Amino acid sequence: MNQKHSYIDSDILGLNNSSEAHFKWLVKVLHFITNKTAVMPELTCCDAHKICDFGQWLNERLAEERNDRSFLLNIDRSHTDIHFTCRALVEAVRRGEATPARFERFETSLLDFNAALMDYKTHLLQLRSSYDALTGLPLRRTLDESFAGMVDQFSQTGLYALLLDIDHFKKINDNYGHLVGDGVLRCLALTLEDNVRKSETVYRYGGEEFIIILHADTHKEACIAAERIRQLIATKIMSVSGHKITITFTAGLTRINEDEALREVLERSDKALYHGKETGRNRCIYIDREKTMARIEV
Repeated sequence: MNQKHSYIDSDILGLNNSSEAHFKWLVKVLHFITNKTAVMPELTCCDAHKICDFGQWLNERLAEERNDRSFLLNIDRSHTDIHFTCRALVEAVRRGEATPARFERFETSLLDFNAALMDYKTHLLQLRSSYDALTGLPLRRTLDESFAGMVDQFSQTGLYALLLDIDHFKKINDNYGHLVGDGVLRCLALTLEDNVRKSETVYRYGGEEFIIILHADTHKEACIAAERIRQLIATKIMSVSGHKITITFTAGLTRINEDEALREVLERSDKALYHGKETGRNRCIYIDREKTMARIEV
C-alpha cells in the first residue's frame, strides 16, 4: 500500500477518534459545572488545550513536516479558543455571573471548531479519492494536478516519463481469475514503489498501465533506470493466492521538456510503448522529441 495513501487513512481515523474524544470533553464540562468541588485541570488550567486527548493528537501532527499544516493550524486556533471560552464560562458560572452572551460565545467557538474539522476532513477525503483503491497508488489526475509544478522544479535537472503496460495481462485474468489479476496489480505496484527513489513517483494510469516519473541527469541514466526496473519485474516471482506468477511489461520512455504539456509527453511515450508491443514485448523503447525510437539495451 502506498505510504501516503496509508497516512491519509491514518489521519482520517485519528481525526475521527480525537473528535469523538472532544465531544466527550463537553460532557466533562457539564459535570464540572454541576459539581463545583470537581478538580479537572483539562478544563481549567491555562494549557488545557494541550492536555486534552484532541490537543495531544493535534500537537503530534503539528510537530511533523506536513503539506496540510495550514488546516492543522486553523484547527489549533479554534481548539485553543474553545478551551479559553470554556474556562471563562465555567469561572463565570461559579461566580454566578454567567450571561447569555458568554454561552453564545462558547457556542460560536464550538461551531468554528467543528467547521475547521470539517474543512480538514473534506480535504483528506478529496485527497484520498485521488488514490487508486486497489493498488494505493496516486491516479492519473494527481499527476495532472502536480505536473506543472514538477516540471518547474525538476525539468532542468532531468525529468523522464516511463509509461509501462503489463504484457498479456488478459491471460492472467482468463487463467487465474480477476481476483488473482488484482493481486498481481497490487504486487507490481508495491514492487515498483519499493524500487524507485523517494523523489520519484509511481502512478496508476488505468487498467494494467502505470506511469513512473524518473529523475535522471542524462538520457543514459534514465535508460539504465528504466531497464533496471524492467529486468527486476521480469525476474520476480509473485506469490498471489497460492499461485507463482511471473510477468513482463513493455514501456515507452521519454524526456519531459519544460515547455510541453503532460498530454504531449504521454502521447510520445505511448507511441514508444506500442512500438515495443509490436516488435516483441518485454522491452523498453526510448523516444525523443523528434519521435525517433530505439530499444533500450544496457
